[in-house]
Amino acid sequence: MRKFLPAFALMFSAACALQPMYETDYPLYREYKYWETSDKDWYEADNFHILVNRYHENDRTTLRLVPQRKGLPSIEEGYVRAAQKTAFNIMTSDCGSPAYTLLPSVRPNGGRRIDRYFYQNADLSIGISYVCRTGKPTHASLYQEAQKWSLAERRWDKIDNINAYVDTLPVSNDGLHQMRIRLFGGNASDNKRLARRLILDACGGNVDFKLLFDEAGADLAESNGEIKVVSDDNVRVYGFVCRPVP
Repeated sequence: MRKFLPAFALMFSAACALQPMYETDYPLYREYKYWETSDKDWYEADNFHILVNRYHENDRTTLRLVPQRKGLPSIEEGYVRAAQKTAFNIMTSDCGSPAYTLLPSVRPNGGRRIDRYFYQNADLSIGISYVCRTGKPTHASLYQEAQKWSLAERRWDKIDNINAYVDTLPVSNDGLHQMRIRLFGGNASDNKRLARRLILDACGGNVDFKLLFDEAGADLAESNGEIKVVSDDNVRVYGFVCRPVP
């Protein structure tokens, strides 16, 4: 029987070396485990894979977002923010910027209310409802945009020695990049010049871009313990997609 030991040891070592399919071939794993979904139902944000289900009723759309890691639904740290970032990307792609109205959240049975707009279902998925709108932004739009940009990655930059905050959101499935720039001085022309440089950097070499929106934005700033709205030519929001040079 001793002669079988090397073969057994080899088989045992090979079995231990096997990695789960969600690590070795995630697209194939997803195809077999979630065969009823398609690529348009999946998003990525903050190292989460997020499955998104959409429900439509008249002009109202409800999203049910399920953050996943290691091939399974996950409530690891950051899962709510990842779902929220994905939701804002979807709403911007569906409606434009900022052309959506978020509906107030209500605590579902067995779930919880996360904030003014988002809630968590009993199955731990994240939910939000919205409608696309036309016309000028409302007062509530300011709060919605403030929440959207509070989820962005913020860093410092500058142009001609003028400091700037640059906020960026994850790239959406349809290639939409979103960026907000707030200058501490200068004017709208300086803002646009900085935006062009950052857009070209984001798209890389041999790639052009198409600007989808370039609009006045707003930022919230604290002054003497009060939150004030900064909204002038120094704050602008940009949306663009990268595309190969013809």
